[in-house]
Amino acid sequence: MAVVARLCSRTGCSERAEVTLTYEYATAHAWLDDLSAERDPHAYDLCARHAGRMTPPHGWRLRDRRHDHDRTSLIAV
Repeated sequence: MAVVARLCSRTGCSERAEVTLTYEYATAHAWLDDLSAERDPHAYDLCARHAGRMTPPHGWRLRDRRHDHDRTSLIAV
């Protein structure tokens, strides 16, 4: 069986997904993680470019938990 690479969820982007974005409205938190093993209908798959440019909505916190980063970062807007 052939494995099909997942693509970035951003409209018009055809790059290979490398990051999974998840979020929780109740706590106004969002997380960037290494690409999940399986597609989750409640998450967004992003390419490296879009993940790197990700900013959370005003009042939200974004935590970057990817393993390829030097440290876990927290962005509060």
